[in-house]
Amino acid sequence: MTLGAHGPVGRRPCRLPTRSSHTLEYAAFRQTHQHTYLRYACARTGDPVRAAKSVEEAFLDLSAQWETVLRGACPASVAWGLLTNAVTRAAWEATAEPLCAVHCVLSRAQADTVLLCHHLGLTEHQAAYAMGQDTFIVRGLLLSADRVLKVLPPGVKSLLGAESSRS
Repeated sequence: MTLGAHGPVGRRPCRLPTRSSHTLEYAAFRQTHQHTYLRYACARTGDPVRAAKSVEEAFLDLSAQWETVLRGACPASVAWGLLTNAVTRAAWEATAEPLCAVHCVLSRAQADTVLLCHHLGLTEHQAAYAMGQDTFIVRGLLLSADRVLKVLPPGVKSLLGAESSRS
């Protein structure tokens, strides 16, 4: 090895990690979750265009904080929170009453779990993966939601449509 004016010749300079150093991980996460997120958003808003915009908004928010999110316990949980916030804003602007009605009766976590499992047909494991939760949490949310839905008056149940059909 010979020495040049700026150090050893033939060695690459040491590079510090850049903001884009986790681009591959982000792209993989996005590719893995995007389809489920779009289906969820479309069910909540009733509008594919609003759904796509809200999912894109959530992913933009996620990408802006991706390095910090990766240092946390569960990136999928953070992403789900960003998604549900974006979709809730879009749903307020839309008129998808039959599919959004369950969100008026149940907690957001319960309603999201019911929507994912009962309406979109995800398994408990798939819903847990999408939401960044353990499967036993999703199972508990479904059971508690079913208890609430069983005691609703018939008029309210009819507004809920398919979500209450499993009760």
